[in-house]
Amino acid sequence: MPPPRALMDRLGDAFDSATFAAVGVFGVGLLLWAAGGWSLVADRDPYPAAVKVGLLFAALAIQVTAQHRPALAFGMMVALLAADFSFGPSLPLWIALTDVIFLAVSTGSNRLGAVVGWFALIVTMGGALLALSVAGIRAGLYATLVGVALTWSPLGYARAIRASRRMVDAERDAARAELAARDAERSAAIGEERRKLARDLHDAVAGHVSAVAILAEVAQRDPGNTAVLQTIRSSSLAALEEMRTTIDVLTGPDDTAVTTRLSSLDGLIDAAEAAGGSVTVRRPDDLELPTAVEAVVTRILSETLANATKHAPGAPLDIELTREAERLVVSATNPVTRIGVPGKGNGLRNMMFRAESVDGTITAGAHDGIWRVCARIPLGDK
Repeated sequence: MPPPRALMDRLGDAFDSATFAAVGVFGVGLLLWAAGGWSLVADRDPYPAAVKVGLLFAALAIQVTAQHRPALAFGMMVALLAADFSFGPSLPLWIALTDVIFLAVSTGSNRLGAVVGWFALIVTMGGALLALSVAGIRAGLYATLVGVALTWSPLGYARAIRASRRMVDAERDAARAELAARDAERSAAIGEERRKLARDLHDAVAGHVSAVAILAEVAQRDPGNTAVLQTIRSSSLAALEEMRTTIDVLTGPDDTAVTTRLSSLDGLIDAAEAAGGSVTVRRPDDLELPTAVEAVVTRILSETLANATKHAPGAPLDIELTREAERLVVSATNPVTRIGVPGKGNGLRNMMFRAESVDGTITAGAHDGIWRVCARIPLGDK
């Protein structure tokens, strides 16, 4: 036996608003019966009590059916009204029709709504013409008003409810689409932030770590070379400093927030030379670069130095910075060797991204035994 509260909840679920409306129409039918207003025609009341009770229960059953099978209920209601018309017509059945029309149009298909609309038009016009021909203009006018009240009023209200529901559904779909777009935008932002983190860590730290690894091999072959050990220490400290700087600026709005300067290349140049190579850097004495351009050029050259040290250790590297109109041309060349460690291409992709971030271009590749990197970076405003 369920508790009283649960029983009341179940009763509330069973008797929803539509069911209450059906029960209400049943009660109105009883009141009309008691008041002598059963028939739409004042001087006609052909049914015995048992038939009236049966008609009221039939109307109630049809109204309840309309909540789940509106098309079936509408057809049954029309059939019941047609059977009743020659004897009545019974006012409680026409009142029940208003509820069936409302449910059929508000919950049924568009096709059912169109059928109900035509039915309302035919009933209203037909009733008006019939009353006009039988009882005169006043009766025709009254019949028209009754037809509008019993068919067009619930039809119009149901169409308004249906339009409101469509509007709510459209707004809900738009809200879901907007939420999905925001989720996609948030995911894209997170992905871009991760890629930014990967680029900054790769450009800032990977070069120094690679240099330390290469210098460690040199130190194993020549344990007494204190200069190599000192360079390893310097490169390690430089990597730590770059990592700290990168962590500090990761919250910046874009990559130009990195405060990297060309002077930070000194550690990588020392590491390349300690590994047996030579690095030559040529640049105009009066060359002044905007902060964003200097950061991009430094990242490109740091990757170039790291690649040369890793893939062509001991080979000479020549770096030249020149000005061409409103662009800075950065070129780096070194002989191609086969003793280096093969890479995955992340460094080249990062260099290309850095150049494109300031509307620049970059090319890299081997030709006639020489590996050449050439970047053209717009100088812009200082």
